Amino acid sequence: MPRKKKPASASIVVAVDKKITDGDAKLVNNLTVAEARHMLQTEGGELDGAQIAIQIVQITAVAAACAYAIWVGKATAWHLALPMVGEYLVLLVAMPILYLFVRHECMKKDVVGSLRLLAIIAVLIAGSVGASAYRSGTPWREQFALDAQQSWAWITDHHMHWAILCAMTGILLGLPGRVRNLYKFGPPFMAVGLGCGMRVGVLFLRFFLLPFLVSGSETSNAWLLWAMILIAE
Repeated sequence: MPRKKKPASASIVVAVDKKITDGDAKLVNNLTVAEARHMLQTEGGELDGAQIAIQIVQITAVAAACAYAIWVGKATAWHLALPMVGEYLVLLVAMPILYLFVRHECMKKDVVGSLRLLAIIAVLIAGSVGASAYRSGTPWREQFALDAQQSWAWITDHHMHWAILCAMTGILLGLPGRVRNLYKFGPPFMAVGLGCGMRVGVLFLRFFLLPFLVSGSETSNAWLLWAMILIAE
């Protein structure tokens, strides 16, 4: 006897059920396949040739500027965290400004979080300046100017300002693409990607673990951390 064909509707239901099952499958830390796909979409999905070239240029520019700072400016491993700090600071400042023009409802939570973090940073800086001014008996305005001058000198004397500038420029150039992805795929506007997590992990590894494993000069440790960050990128 000829076998009975399954109704088309049944095939559709099976396909939908399979898709839902695949999407609900867990990967790690309760992250589902569907959530992972969405995160990949918000990060831009698969990169084309031009996007890959831009990413390579940005990574190379920051790495070259950091290498120059180590070679010429004798920058230490502590200085190599500054480009990442610069990226986060420029993002915190740019998001509230960008919201004035984009006005996307899903950005409101991120903007509030950015303003909250900026307020916390301002309070911490004010507390540090106030404590230093109290101990030295210096007016707080003079103490703030002195601290800012010393911080800037700590950066520029080791030629790290170029690496910070390249990193900040890369974040600003990526903002239009993230706005497009927000409208196309939805939130989050700025997800914590794998590369970001690896760079943070590399920094923690350097500052808390490597001193117990590797003994060397500040310059050699800086080169080691530079290589590790480049691999993470």
